[in-house]
Formats: sequence, structure tokens, C-alpha cells
Amino acid sequence: MPSLLEIFLGSCSSSAPPVDWEAEAYPEYADYAVLPLLLAFFPALRLLLNQFLFEVLARRLIFGKGYDKLAETDERRKKINKFKESAWKFVYYLSAELFSLSVTYNESWFTNTRYFWVGPGEQLWPDQKMKLKLKAVYMYAAGFYVYSIFDLLFWETRRKDFGVMMSHHVATIVLIVVSYICRLSRPGSVILPLHDASDIFLEIGKMAKYSSCEWLAVVAFLLFVASWILLRLIVFPFWILRSTSYEIAMIVDNENRKIYRTSYYYLFNTLLFSLLVFHIYWWVLIYRMLVKQIQSRGHVGEDVRSATPSIKQILKAKTTMKIKLKVVGCLTEELYSSQLGMRIVQAGCIKNENVKEELVSISISRKFRHKTKTEKARISVPLEQASLICIFFVY
Repeated sequence: MPSLLEIFLGSCSSSAPPVDWEAEAYPEYADYAVLPLLLAFFPALRLLLNQFLFEVLARRLIFGKGYDKLAETDERRKKINKFKESAWKFVYYLSAELFSLSVTYNESWFTNTRYFWVGPGEQLWPDQKMKLKLKAVYMYAAGFYVYSIFDLLFWETRRKDFGVMMSHHVATIVLIVVSYICRLSRPGSVILPLHDASDIFLEIGKMAKYSSCEWLAVVAFLLFVASWILLRLIVFPFWILRSTSYEIAMIVDNENRKIYRTSYYYLFNTLLFSLLVFHIYWWVLIYRMLVKQIQSRGHVGEDVRSATPSIKQILKAKTTMKIKLKVVGCLTEELYSSQLGMRIVQAGCIKNENVKEELVSISISRKFRHKTKTEKARISVPLEQASLICIFFVY
């Protein structure tokens, strides 16, 4: 059977016969020859969407009517860029989810993990063929995650979890390649939509937050949390990992069982368990945000991964809570409200005990000054200790 690249190039010809997506063949290294086309396709598509859709959509949703009359500022540009990043990821994850489900939903292994390893007919892992449409799903995902490494390095806003995201992308690429070549594509075809589903809600929530649509952000966040728990912390470890590490040994006969003892089997499962570790790590951050949301009565905070959070957003005060910030090696804060001072201390972001005691004493003393002019409190705080931690969605 010809490789995916040959099929793609052949389909571009008007005289070529229609492609049989149900045709089966063994996976080959030659199939990855289509990746360069996808590496050109994804950035080209993103540039077009940014130029003709995402930019206008971001300005309209974030700034409302009259957005075209607003002056360009660094703060507005950062918010627009973040919205466009989320919009792009939403488009990919939604398309990948629909593509994966359309291919795997009617397959026997979608609901019964036993068929990861047996069937149809007398096929037994690793002697199992792949349908052409399943190969296309794999190449689509592989192309996106290879592109995402370059995207993370040169395009996206740099965030605090840069190292974690890079490790995640590398592990995902290795998983895709190993599962494809070692004919573990059936469990892989279920793992892909399991992960993409929660990412869809994540990106919807982030776009809603950037657009100040709180109710949609809350709904998306709750769906994100529910899908994360159900798909990544329950289905993934107790169905998928159980099948790839235990069920395979119970099903594959003695003659073929030596195959699963090879380094490929251990590499595949090691990477899957590493993915589970990432899930747990991110769940801790999500849980903190969930607690924060409950404490704030449903208000969803900002992105915890943002590398340069806005101080005005972090220390948002009421009309009586005016803040003047100066950065000269350290932050000098002029606090005009005892309530704000107490909120900063209670948030746990001030680690210096002397500063904390002084701030508390100032805040408490002001409670007994009725209708007196508020005095300024100058406190020098190291830059890394001055920000309140505002928690938002974590990918």
C-alpha cells in the first residue's frame, strides 16, 4: 500500500481514484513523510486565522463597540495576543476531537479495551493493521505537536510552566511515534480524544475570561474540572493504563507475549505513566483555583502561568483602595486602605515577617481612626513577594 504522502499527492490529481479510507495496512516509517506538509500547514493556517478572524474577534469581544478607535497599548496588545493563542488552540482541539471521534467511535475498542489487542478476526497484537483514516488521525496529531514545540519557543507568550509544557510536548510526540510504529495505535486513538476534550473547555474559559464574560468562564471552568477528573484521572489510569500494562499480558498468548517484554512496551507505559504525573501536577493547580473560586463566590481568577501579570489586575481595589507602584530594584507600595493591607497579608503573599507585622499593625490601628484622614504607609517589598497569586486555568 502506498504511504500517506503518496496518497495525499495522488489525491490532488483530478484523475486520481477516490481514496479508500477504510483500507488497512501496517504502519511504516515512510508515513511520517507527510509531516513537513503539516508543519507548513499549521503555521500558515494560524497566520490566516490571526489576520482575518482572531484579531477582529479579540478586539470586538474584549473591548466592545468602538474598539477600532482605541489607541494601541502594550497591555491591550498582550491581552489580544493571549486571546488569539487560546482561539487557535480551541480551533485545533475541537477539530482534533471531532476528527478522532469520527474515526474511532464505531470501532470495537472504543468501548472495550480488550479489542486493543485482539481482532478483527484472528488478528492479535502486534500483528494488527491500521485503517488509513486512523493513520490520518495520528499524522494530524503528530504534526500539531511537532509544530507546537516551535510555537512554544518562538511564538507563544512565555509562561512560568514553559519547562513543563515543553516536557509535555516532547513526551506526547515520543508517545505518538512509539505507539504508531509499535502498533499500539488503538489505545493511542482513544488517549488522544480523552485529552483533547478537557482542553476545549479550557480554551473556551480563557477566551471568556479575557472577554470579561464571567458566567461563561465559570461554566467552562466547571466543565473543564469535571472532564479533567473523569477523563484524565479516572478513565485514563483505570481503563487505559490498566489495559496497556496488565490486560495485554492476560490476553496475548505465550508465543507473542515476549513482544510486550521488549523495551518498546516499557517505554510506552513509562511515557503513559509520566503523562499521568503531569495530570496530577496540573490537577493540584486546578484544585487550588477551584478553592479560590469557591472563596470568591464563583469569580474566576487570572492565569497562574502568566509570566508578567498586571499589577493593576492583581491588586484591584475599590475606589478607596488607591495604589501607587514604583519599581526601582524593589516595589514601593503606598497603601491607602486598611482593608487592602489585611487582604494582602491574608493571601499569604508577604513572606517577610517584619513587613507582615508592620502591615498588620498599620491595618489594625486604622480601624480605630474614625473619619480621620488616611495616612500613607510606605513599605518596600521584594518584587517577587509583592504580587497576589491569582489562579486561573492551567493546561
